[in-house]
Amino acid sequence: MDFAVPEELRMLVDAVRQFRERELAPLEHEFLINGDWDVKTRLALEERARELGFWALDVPEAYGGEGLGELAMCLIAEELYKHPAMFEFGGSPEPALYLCNDEQKERFFFPVIRGERRSCYAFTEPDTGSDFAGIRTRAERNGDKWVINGRKTFISHVDRADFLILFATTDPSQKARGVTCFLVDKGTPGFEVSRPIPTMGDAWTPYELSFQDCVVPDANRLGEPGGGWAIANHQLSHGRLRIAAYQLGVAARSLDLAVEWAKQRETWGKPIGTRQGVQWMLADSQVELDAARLLVYRAAWMVDQKLATRHEAFVAKLYATEMAQRVTDRCLQIFGGLGYSRELPIQSFYRQVRVWRIGHGTSEIHRWMIARQMLGLSADS
Repeated sequence: MDFAVPEELRMLVDAVRQFRERELAPLEHEFLINGDWDVKTRLALEERARELGFWALDVPEAYGGEGLGELAMCLIAEELYKHPAMFEFGGSPEPALYLCNDEQKERFFFPVIRGERRSCYAFTEPDTGSDFAGIRTRAERNGDKWVINGRKTFISHVDRADFLILFATTDPSQKARGVTCFLVDKGTPGFEVSRPIPTMGDAWTPYELSFQDCVVPDANRLGEPGGGWAIANHQLSHGRLRIAAYQLGVAARSLDLAVEWAKQRETWGKPIGTRQGVQWMLADSQVELDAARLLVYRAAWMVDQKLATRHEAFVAKLYATEMAQRVTDRCLQIFGGLGYSRELPIQSFYRQVRVWRIGHGTSEIHRWMIARQMLGLSADS
C-alpha cells in the first residue's frame, strides 16, 4: 500500500485550508467566547462554501455530487476540524439514506443533496447506547402505518434537522435483529423535542426526544422490517472513521500552537522549548499524531478499495480519540494559564474531544469489539 497522499488531494486540502482561514478563522474569537455559532451563521457559512464548490463532495456523480472518496473526505475533515466550531460542508446525505427506495429518494435523499432538507439520526436511548439489542423505543404496525412510542437521548443536530433517521424495535423477541429504521419528519404528531441537554463541550448541544403514539406511514420505513441492524452497522462504521479524522485536525492545530508558543515563551531567560520536559511532550504528541494519521488514512484507503473496514474503523476511532485527548492535554499544559483561557482554542478542543471517547461507542466498547475480532468470538461471547 502507498501511503502518499495524491497530489490532487493535496491541492483540494489546500483549497479547504484557504476556506478555513478566510471564512472560519475571523469568527473564531466569537465562537470561543460564546461556545458556538447560531444556526443562521452555520447555514450562511454552508452557503458560502457551496458558492466555492464545497458541496455534496462525497455524493456520487450520478446523483449530482463530486464523487470524492473516503480518503479525500477524511483529509477534508482533518483540515476543517483545525477550527473548533466542528464545521462541515453540506449536501452529503447520511449513509443510511442511500438505501431509500425511489419514492423516498424524492422526499428525503435528493432534498438533502440540494440543501433543501437536513437530517439527523436517532439511536441512543436513556437505557441503552452501544447495545443495539437494548433499544426500547417500540414501533407497532397498524395496517399501513406504524405507531411509535419511546424516548431517545443525546441526539445531535436536532435543531437544524427536518427529519430523523430513527431506529425502533418492531420485534423485541428478535433483539438486535428486530430493529427497524424509519424516516420521521419533524412536526409529526406525537413526536416532540423534549429538551436540549447542556454539556461541557462547545459546538454540540444534544437533545432528548419523545414519541407518544407517533404515527408514521409504512412508506417511511427504510429497508425491510428487522433490517435496522445492517443499516446502523454501516452508518456507525462510517461515522467512526470520520470521527477519527476529526481528531487529527484537533490534535494538529493544538500541536502547531504549542510548538510556536514553546519557541516564544521564555522562563529564566530561555524559551520553554529548550526544556526537556516540554520537548518530550511535543515529541510524544507528534509521534502519536503520526500514528493516528496512518490508521485513519489506511482505513479510508480501504473504504475506497471497497474492502471491509469495520474492524479498522474501530481501531482508528479508538486510537485517534484517545490520542487527541492526550495531545490537547499536553498542549494546554505547555501554555499554562493561557491555554486554560477562552483566548485560545485548545481549551475548547480539550473539552470537545472528550465526548468522542463516548459517542459512536465508548473506548471500552471499541476495545471489546477489537478483541472479539482478534479472538474470533461470536456476538454472544
